[in-house]
Amino acid sequence: MATKKQNLTTKQKIGSTIQVLFIGILFYLGVTLIFFGSGFGDSYLVQQNAEQASSGLTPKKADQNKHRKTTYDASKTKSISTTRILRSKKIKAYAIGRISLPAVNIHNPLFAGYGSENQNLEYGVVTCLPDRVMGGANNYVLAGHYMGAYGPAVLDNLHLAKRGDLIYVTDLHHIYAYEVKRISFAIKPTQVEVENNIKDRSMITLITCSDFNTSKYGYGQHRTVVQGDLISKIKATNKNLSATELTANFSAKKGQKKVALPTKKGRHTIKKSQQIRAKAQPKFFQNMTLIKAAIIIFNVIFFLIIVWRLVKIWRS
Repeated sequence: MATKKQNLTTKQKIGSTIQVLFIGILFYLGVTLIFFGSGFGDSYLVQQNAEQASSGLTPKKADQNKHRKTTYDASKTKSISTTRILRSKKIKAYAIGRISLPAVNIHNPLFAGYGSENQNLEYGVVTCLPDRVMGGANNYVLAGHYMGAYGPAVLDNLHLAKRGDLIYVTDLHHIYAYEVKRISFAIKPTQVEVENNIKDRSMITLITCSDFNTSKYGYGQHRTVVQGDLISKIKATNKNLSATELTANFSAKKGQKKVALPTKKGRHTIKKSQQIRAKAQPKFFQNMTLIKAAIIIFNVIFFLIIVWRLVKIWRS
């Protein structure tokens, strides 16, 4: 004979509800800790910060942001961490332009200095010196974090650059194209001479940590320094920004016309979608769109499971 199902008392239902919620919270916290502990979470948050700062940026806003309060004291900067990124999300950062190095899948907003509360490095790439001008007859020095090769967040792929690659920076009025000429991975933090101006030379210097190979360069002990010379200047039209991958959304579009960069040696023609170096191509776990989709799906499924379990308890 079938046994009659025993109904739970209200006290038992409350106890079971608390138990389900407690186990659910522990599981959710565990997944969250794994996500951020792996480095994917930090990269995802920085990418979100970058998108927020870059979205809706106009020439007028970029000009206004140049006058925002900021600091240039590198000694007060700290290594990137989940705590610092979450803190930075509460402090707005103001972009003054954008930077791209298409060959190695680097696309970031650009900021003046380290920020009023040293938040800018958690948003993108920063200018290191207050008296340097984009595209000017000086050494335009920029720096950004290395986050562990988890995609194009900040300057993770800088060590994959090669001589001849093009670096683009824009203040949204003009686009300045620099050609990579010099690369080094063993620059010590004390070798600040790489930031010096060279007479009559318009150049750019990108700096990040050489932590892509800690067995050789140590952790935070050396810097990757990529330097290039200015070869061209063009207007920052929508077409040119798209071709040089300096838009907020730089995804390739079919049918985009070629853009010519006027140089002293003639004209250098570029296409909208340039070939990304194989090692710099985004893998599944580096694709922020897929990660965002996975996070949404996980949260929906987790919520539905909890609701289903609670409904089952209270219907018994």
